[in-house]
Amino acid sequence: MVRGFYHAGSGMVTQEKRLNMISNNLANVTTAGYKRDGLTMSTFGEHIAVRMNAYQKERTEEIGRGVWMQTADLDYTDFTQGGFEQTNRPMDFAIAGAGFFVIRDDSDNEFFTRDGQFSLDSEGFLWHPGYGRVQGVGGNINIGTSEFRLGENGEIYLLDFEEDELVYLTRLLIAQPEHTDWPSYVNMLHKAPNGMYYPPEEYTYGSENDDSFTIIQGHVERSNVNMAMEMAEMMAAQRSLQSASQILKMYDEMTDQSYSRISRVQ
Repeated sequence: MVRGFYHAGSGMVTQEKRLNMISNNLANVTTAGYKRDGLTMSTFGEHIAVRMNAYQKERTEEIGRGVWMQTADLDYTDFTQGGFEQTNRPMDFAIAGAGFFVIRDDSDNEFFTRDGQFSLDSEGFLWHPGYGRVQGVGGNINIGTSEFRLGENGEIYLLDFEEDELVYLTRLLIAQPEHTDWPSYVNMLHKAPNGMYYPPEEYTYGSENDDSFTIIQGHVERSNVNMAMEMAEMMAAQRSLQSASQILKMYDEMTDQSYSRISRVQ
């Protein structure tokens, strides 16, 4: 019976964490560049086996008997490419492919983001509102005007109306992995507030002729959250939480009855 308490309690904690994660995904369904979070679950027995390195042995033995409780194993971020939305704003950028925009704040801290909704600050620098300035190959990018064009590899050209031509200014820094294993690379990223990511220890920047990404001006990358899927998962998690709560209540009532009857035994 005591094990039943643990099973139901673990189920409630796991489903509550799952609901919090789903709620956060739904709250950011309209956030540009947002990547949904997910949760993997396993049994407590599997956790113990891994901790004891049992899976590395030639002969494994069962750890106790019975059914093991379910617990939250690992939370992860799904970096699947989101769709593109046309805004026609010259300072809205979207990355098609692998890579992140690089932002540097006032404390000289560097962050990555897929949110390309930029603006110009009071000094004419391209910046991410409320967070920091967008980085180019020479550092902060001072455009000073909305009259510019963006190349496919992040080249920024200013419009010279007198000469009727484009003048090269700089190129956006696009952070990328040092190896081709993109899934492993993004798993090393950790979320920061406002859709930002802390950079990993090893990364590089895309080159002028890099064909692994394309920068699209006048578009933003939408969130990759699927509203229908998240709502379905939320209902399933709510039902599981309610079931675990009812089971825990039943065990509590059974325990009270047991103690009451045992106390009557002479």
